[in-house]
Amino acid sequence: MTMLVRLAYDGTDFHGFARQASGAHAGGTGDSRPLRTVQGELEAALAGLYRQPVRTRGASRTDAGVHALGQIAGYEAPLEIPERGVLLGLQGKLPRDLAVLAVWQATLADGGEVDPRFWNLGKCYRYRIRTGARRLPQTARGEWHLPRRRLDVAAMHAAAQHFVGEHDFAGFRAAGCQARTTVRRMQAVTVRGEATRDELPADPPCLVDDPAAIVEVEVRGEAFLQNMVRIMVGTLVEVGLGRRPPEQVAELLARPERQRSGATAPPEGLTLVEVLWPTTWPPLSSRSHAR
Repeated sequence: MTMLVRLAYDGTDFHGFARQASGAHAGGTGDSRPLRTVQGELEAALAGLYRQPVRTRGASRTDAGVHALGQIAGYEAPLEIPERGVLLGLQGKLPRDLAVLAVWQATLADGGEVDPRFWNLGKCYRYRIRTGARRLPQTARGEWHLPRRRLDVAAMHAAAQHFVGEHDFAGFRAAGCQARTTVRRMQAVTVRGEATRDELPADPPCLVDDPAAIVEVEVRGEAFLQNMVRIMVGTLVEVGLGRRPPEQVAELLARPERQRSGATAPPEGLTLVEVLWPTTWPPLSSRSHAR
């Protein structure tokens, strides 16, 4: 019996989603404790709930510092606990920076395990950038702060359209990416911007030329390479700063070389908004979500 859980987390203090072996701490301290990961915290909570070890499978291996609003993980339940019982039980066992949003049971026609990595319909990522000299501590953990930069949002959006469709994204992946193929299909890539609202408009303006704005890049695709979205964003920011023409993105895809693409944007601005899950699918039947 496969149970699926929808997760949200602040990735700032996690070393990514996937569990990691002990002894991998930075600085060569020889610390034998495992690195703190989303999967590790989830499995510890499930072990407390079921009173035995439980191994999980994630739909996306988000990197260290990357956030999620709609990650999905699955596991084989060793005991019969109703979905609502799992939901309430996990809520009391998970740390403050990790939350379970929904729990449901899924089965395949042949009774096999449901792996969310292969059964999902794609993923939606959103990258958030704050320009302007001022920043807000309440949102800083989820944004890339570019102080007093002006980004040409229209040029960035025009450049982003070259990513749509099926392309070889070999120039937009991390050096350590081990994917067997670098061809990926993007369903939509959009860039939008909005002016930031002054929370205290009665205060005297100290930076009258402050180009404060929020720029968001949203990417929807079937699958992604390691660091792919962050490198796409880094390239689009260079377009927004006038360092590249929008049409150059098409050239980077036609002749994929990592050194020609933009820098990797920092992880804190990236959020896995949703792993798209089918509501109905012939080989898969799932009961109503517990929310």
